[in-house]
Amino acid sequence: MTNNLSFEGVPPIHVKYKVTGCQRALFEWADSYDTKDWERLKKVAAPTLRLFDSEPMEQIDYRSFLDKIWENMPRDEFILMASDPHFLGNPLLKTQHFVGLGTWEKVGEDMIVGSHQLRVAHQRYTDDGFKEVAVKGHAHGTATIWYTRAEGEWKFAGVCPKINWTEFDYDKVFVKLNETA
Repeated sequence: MTNNLSFEGVPPIHVKYKVTGCQRALFEWADSYDTKDWERLKKVAAPTLRLFDSEPMEQIDYRSFLDKIWENMPRDEFILMASDPHFLGNPLLKTQHFVGLGTWEKVGEDMIVGSHQLRVAHQRYTDDGFKEVAVKGHAHGTATIWYTRAEGEWKFAGVCPKINWTEFDYDKVFVKLNETA
């Protein structure tokens, strides 16, 4: 097994398909978070976001900002967590998950791990008129994202963000969720 994206012996067209499949999954994950399109997120998420015994951890690791980790989460549970009104499903919360440069590592025939730069802007408004910001906070860092081939295509299979620094009142964006933890 190789630990880089050289894909020795694999025709170039197949390499391109694997990477572009993962790029599509990455875009769909980020944009569905920002548009609160939970059906779209469900389509791009792996059936189970979990820990594989022989592979690197594939999980939902939000310890960097929620102090929570899920090592085995069914897709429907993941959608419920993401769409929770105290998390990204808050109708007064606007976000942009902006993905910068990244690297790709093939860790199995049907598994790739990406390391990506992220800037995530958050603004929670006072009401649905979206004119007055109640709190804003932005996070800057990287994320390790797992991709797996399932149901005939590349899927988002786990994420572990690492926040390097924040702006404004980032620690207050998800206060209610943190208080109920």
